Amino acid sequence: IDVQTEDELGRLADTLNGMIARLEEAFKKQQRFVADASHELRTPLAIIQAEASLALEKKRPQADYGRSLELVSQEVAHMSDVVSKLLLLTRSDAGIEPLDFDYVNVADLLAELSQDVEALAQEKGLVFRLGPMDTMKVRGDRTKLRQLFLNILDNAIRYTPNGGSVTGSLERNEGRVVVSIRDTGIGIPDEHLPFIFDRFYRVDKARTHTEGGTGLGLAIASSIAKMHGGEIEVESTAGAGTTVRVTLPLADTQSRPWTAPTPIGIIEGPKE
Repeated sequence: IDVQTEDELGRLADTLNGMIARLEEAFKKQQRFVADASHELRTPLAIIQAEASLALEKKRPQADYGRSLELVSQEVAHMSDVVSKLLLLTRSDAGIEPLDFDYVNVADLLAELSQDVEALAQEKGLVFRLGPMDTMKVRGDRTKLRQLFLNILDNAIRYTPNGGSVTGSLERNEGRVVVSIRDTGIGIPDEHLPFIFDRFYRVDKARTHTEGGTGLGLAIASSIAKMHGGEIEVESTAGAGTTVRVTLPLADTQSRPWTAPTPIGIIEGPKE
């Protein structure tokens, strides 16, 4: 709306223009998401169809059938993983993802995770270590918080070359818990940083699902952080590593956890 005045009509036009721009961006993101999701699922479906057609074409040795079924099973597992993560994000957006809130000791949770992560790091030839951590509690869903930190740590290990390191630290900052995960990996170019929490966004466009990952890990981590009234910040330099900071309210100062608004058509029943 092209209005050149600075009166009430001009301000109204600016407001409407802003709303229209946000709607247009939302539509574009939705289109990208549908296209990316279709591509992510189309590839394993094509592999399954090809393997099934090959197996049915003529009689083959028993070992060939076994290899075909193993490949089909792997592709089905990948699709199940993608669908499961998409359902989690959809429920989160709608505010209906079930949460079991309790007091969670973040230091204990990270120490528990470190046992699994250290094995992955050693397998890849990386050094993994956690710094000093004081006892600090947040109010949250332990399973979801575990998934949040595991996704970030998995990314750090995945994109850090052999001989590098991944470190974690926990500190208190003005009534909030700050968990920092640092790696000496390949880093993220500046032009990609604004989009890394978008669903299916990959910095390396050439990477396929067979190389691991679905492009949903950081989107899920961000969603879980928001469920707990927190946020995630990323600092990175291409070729010099990445630092991811997760900030969550301390249990003794936390306000009511963030939840998405109740979608139209869903009416909550009476509370006991």
